[in-house]
Amino acid sequence: MQTLELEGGALKQEYARFNYRIYELATPMQPGERRQLRFETLLEERGFPNDNPLTRIVENGTFLNNYEIAPTIGMDRDGLLQDRAKRRKHGLPPELRPAKLEDEAANEFHYLRRDSDWVTAELTLTTDIDQTPIAPGYTVSDTVRDGRRTLVTRTDAPIMHFFSIQSARYAQKKDTWRDRDGKTVELAVYYHPEHEHNVQHMLDAMKRSLEIFSERFSPFQFHQLRILEFPAYESFAQSFANTVPYSERIGFIQNYDEQRSDEMIDLVTYVTAHEVAHQWWAHQIIGAYKQGMTLLSETLAQYSALLVMEALYGPEQIRKFLKGELDGHLRSRGGEILEELPLVRVENQPYIHYQKGSLAMYWLKEVVGEEVVNRALHRLLEQFAFKPAPYPSSTDFLRLLREEAGPEHDQLIADLFERITLYDVRASDARARRLPDGRYEVAFKVHGRKLYADGQGRETEVPLDELFDVGAFAVEPGKKGYTREAVLLMQRQPIKSGEQVVTLVVDKPPRFVGVDPYNKRIDRNSDDNLTPVTMETE
Repeated sequence: MQTLELEGGALKQEYARFNYRIYELATPMQPGERRQLRFETLLEERGFPNDNPLTRIVENGTFLNNYEIAPTIGMDRDGLLQDRAKRRKHGLPPELRPAKLEDEAANEFHYLRRDSDWVTAELTLTTDIDQTPIAPGYTVSDTVRDGRRTLVTRTDAPIMHFFSIQSARYAQKKDTWRDRDGKTVELAVYYHPEHEHNVQHMLDAMKRSLEIFSERFSPFQFHQLRILEFPAYESFAQSFANTVPYSERIGFIQNYDEQRSDEMIDLVTYVTAHEVAHQWWAHQIIGAYKQGMTLLSETLAQYSALLVMEALYGPEQIRKFLKGELDGHLRSRGGEILEELPLVRVENQPYIHYQKGSLAMYWLKEVVGEEVVNRALHRLLEQFAFKPAPYPSSTDFLRLLREEAGPEHDQLIADLFERITLYDVRASDARARRLPDGRYEVAFKVHGRKLYADGQGRETEVPLDELFDVGAFAVEPGKKGYTREAVLLMQRQPIKSGEQVVTLVVDKPPRFVGVDPYNKRIDRNSDDNLTPVTMETE
């Protein structure tokens, strides 16, 4: 329930069923003029619902964002009828889709909301005396009166009109990080006292992420960064300005064991790095509300997180992440009900902007070089960070990328971002023999195909003639005991359409060989990229 008062305006029409009101100003607003909008919101649950209980406000661990308690000015498409069947019933187009990538008029709005862009904020949050209130910005005051605790915060850098507030009986662990210029950033994790297991792990991941992103993209814009635990009613983490609410389900109660890092995915570091990356990709730069919008946030955050994981665990262990991303992408694209789109045109489709985005950006980095990719991202930030409309689109990133990578990589960029490109490569019949000098020669067959698909899944084969990673291993990648030492050889060789024989020479007996063994391409069946080696008897 919400009441609202607009300075200089009166209620003209109300649609109570839809919580939508139209106000009319007595005199039109002039450029640069300011007026106040006052509102009061009551968010409560009466009785006991059959399902979907209110879990945002709870006895210990409240987590709200401003969309849930504050009005939005103007028409928001999220308030329109979404159900495809009901839209058909009422003679409406079945889907509400964003503007086309070519629509320059859509650059006037970013994809979070249409009524505002970069703002400053002063917030007052009151809670129980035994809880810690958290809001974006820096503490102006923190006082106790009449059994209540009241926090006042103020932002000192531009933020999106998108923020969270939290309250819980938190324990805290703090640290600091300094950039190369000596700027100090205060770090903190606020957590349930019994959930300390991964807290230091999170702080370490925050520091490594800030180090990598600040050096390779642009300076961090705030003087503090905090992770805040919330109950396991949801299983996500979400990045707001200098604040990252983080579900206990995916971060605080996961039993990650450093001793088994060759087998387990370090989900805590991966998620932390992804959310810290959003301080750049969404909280420094935000995409226009049209096709490709989430490439500039989610895809770039995925890429950034992979840089952290590679720095910590080495390229040999990246296969665990890329294999999971590839399998998830392939499963989800088979269930697409509208249209699979190239990455540059993604319409907020997670299997494209997350999973495919990770694979595309990592292989891009491998081929053109990380410095080339990072220069393009640095220039993108220089042109658009903290700036209002017109907002950038995915084509702005590709334009800068092509300038940095040069025309020799144009087909690669088109295949990764502008087409739906699939591969079908497999390894088989691997045989090794010991050479007179004590080394081992292993030869195996590789069969290769390349295909382009349209949005409905129809595929057309095209000639394949590209460099692929080929490798030999003492232990099967991804299995117990697979470490950096198990990689006997990794190099790039040209793979063409059809069948060919690849020959490698290594110092130790090979047990497995493969083509694209780390799953850097969108391969329709990555399980046949590796094959065991048969050792020939002398």
